[in-house]
Amino acid sequence: MYKNNQDYQAELCEFLKETAAFDALKNQSILITGAAGLIGTYIVDLIMKKNAVDNSNIQVICMDINEKEMESRFAEYFDKKEFSYYIHNVINPIPEDFPKVDYIIHAASNTSPLDYANYPVETFSANSIGTYYLLEYAKRVNAKRFLFCSSVEIYGQNRGDVEKFTESYSGYIDCNTPRAAYPTSKRASEAMCASYKKEFGVDYIVARIGRFYGPTVISGDSKAPTQFIVNALRGEDIVLKSDGTQLFSWGYVGDCATGMLHMMVYGESGEVYNIADSNSEVMLRDFAGTAAEYVGTKLVFVEQNSVEAAGYSKVTKALMDISKLESLGWKAKYNTKVGITKTIDYLRTII
Repeated sequence: MYKNNQDYQAELCEFLKETAAFDALKNQSILITGAAGLIGTYIVDLIMKKNAVDNSNIQVICMDINEKEMESRFAEYFDKKEFSYYIHNVINPIPEDFPKVDYIIHAASNTSPLDYANYPVETFSANSIGTYYLLEYAKRVNAKRFLFCSSVEIYGQNRGDVEKFTESYSGYIDCNTPRAAYPTSKRASEAMCASYKKEFGVDYIVARIGRFYGPTVISGDSKAPTQFIVNALRGEDIVLKSDGTQLFSWGYVGDCATGMLHMMVYGESGEVYNIADSNSEVMLRDFAGTAAEYVGTKLVFVEQNSVEAAGYSKVTKALMDISKLESLGWKAKYNTKVGITKTIDYLRTII
């Protein structure tokens, strides 16, 4: 497993140096929903590494619907006093006797295009109903801050009037499609956060997350970057199901984790922050090409099938302006070339 890789453990220590947020969280408690996902897993690994190196006593409470994935990813923490986990679907109310926490990170959501196509109701529910119940819980326990994980997809189609999306931008989304379940529920959840702050004083912050990847990816994830890396690990040609000219802001999962924790501690209440890497603005085919070049394979272009076409985004350009987050003192560490090669190296032994 990648967690046994000494380089991965060293990487965690390096990322701990990227923000003082970890020191600010000493003796605090954090609930992370969707904890067994790509980003949640890395945040848990970072915090537990912080606890191990200097006894920070940051209590990590993980919540996820997938018990098997939780056991697979976090078994080494089960005997740690700073770690606990709960199997719970966030579309159900948080139990009245659930422990009180200081911070909440709501990262539970379908994030796979095939899930968007096959399970649009579940996708919409986790983001909307799940956010409602977690905000109710935040209100009940008077949490210090609620961090909602939103997405670059809430920007919709670039209207052609900007080069990059700032946090105030809003593009077109066709709401009358099942695929819209993901971006529209993220938009609705952001509005719900603002409403809870206005009416009940819930302190919240929103992370609008770009296209991230890394070794903590969930098996079976159908997102394009994951499929590219899996193809590369198997020594297969990398399959592109478009012309690959989509221009996106990418980021390595470790940078996403530190950026989220940094904004959670230092961001202004009620604000939204884009998060990606300003040095990782590349076309889809160039992202895939980096993986192919590293393992010595080539790119192959094929047509999407009907299910894939229903789930994949139709956006062709989505660059994020991250100057607002950088103004808080955070900076991404790994560009795509470094991030992709690290991911492949970490996962070689398990795929």
